[in-house]
Amino acid sequence: MDIAQRREIVSRFLRRCVTYADASIERKKSRNENPLDISNWENYRQFTSFSASEVESGELDTWLEEGDYRAEPNGFFALSENRESFNLEDLSHEERRNWLACLLMPRPISLVATMSTNGVHNLAPMSSIGIVSNSPPLITISLSKSREGKERDTLVNLRSQGIGSSCMIFILPATLESAKNVQLTSSKIPADESEWNLIDEEMIIENDMPILSSAMAALSCKLMEIHPLPGGSLASLAILQVESIISSNNYSGLNDIQKLMQVDFNKLGPSSSKNDWNFEVDY
Repeated sequence: MDIAQRREIVSRFLRRCVTYADASIERKKSRNENPLDISNWENYRQFTSFSASEVESGELDTWLEEGDYRAEPNGFFALSENRESFNLEDLSHEERRNWLACLLMPRPISLVATMSTNGVHNLAPMSSIGIVSNSPPLITISLSKSREGKERDTLVNLRSQGIGSSCMIFILPATLESAKNVQLTSSKIPADESEWNLIDEEMIIENDMPILSSAMAALSCKLMEIHPLPGGSLASLAILQVESIISSNNYSGLNDIQKLMQVDFNKLGPSSSKNDWNFEVDY
C-alpha cells in the first residue's frame, strides 16, 4: 500500500468521525443535554477535522510510513528564523504577480502592524486586502469606522505618520493559533495600548519593523495615498506599495501552504468546505 492510499484511509476514517460528531451534536442539542458535554463534542469535532486536513495535505506522511517517524509533522517554516528579504523592484512582472497572488488570493485574513506617533505598536486583523497592480506592486486596504463612528487605529496611524510611512502585513498559516490571534487582536482596547500584549507571540524587531514570528510570510509596505470611499461610505481606502516580501528561505514555494481564510462572516478556516475545521470569531 503506497502513501497516498494510506493517507486516503486515515482521512476517510477521520472525516467519518467528523460526520458522526456532527450528528451527535445535533442529537444532544435537540434533547437539551448538558451544554458542557455538547461543547466537548464540538471541540472534538474541530480538532478531528483539523487533523484530517493535516493528513490530506501530506504534512503527516512520515506518520504513515513504516519504521521510525518524526514526533513533529512537516508543518510550515515560520519567520522566527532563517528569513530572507528581497525587493519587488528586482523582480519581473510575472514574479511579482505570482508572489502577490500566492500570498493574497483568494481572500486570506491577515494581521496588519502599524505604529502610532507615540510609538504604540498596533496589530489588527484585515480581510479587505486587494491587489490592484503588479507593476508597480500596489495593494489596497479598506479601513472602516466602528459602529460608534471611531476610526480604526490602523487608519489613524497611517494618516498621522503620513505618506511614505511603513506598515507590515502578515500572511497567516491555517492554524488554530492564527485564528485565536485574529480573535484576540480584534478586541477593542484603548489606542495607547498594544494588541501585541494580547497574544502569546514574540514581536521580533528587524530593520525597525515588527515581525510576527508565527506568520508564514510578511509584506513590508509604504503608504502611497488615502482616499475616502464614495457614496456615503464610512470607510477609507489606503493604497500601499509592497516594497519587499519576507519569507522563510526554507520554502521551495508557497502555493501548497494553506493560508488562514475568512470562510464566512464570522468564521475562519483553511477553506470554505463544510467538512473542514473552522473557528468562529466574535468581531
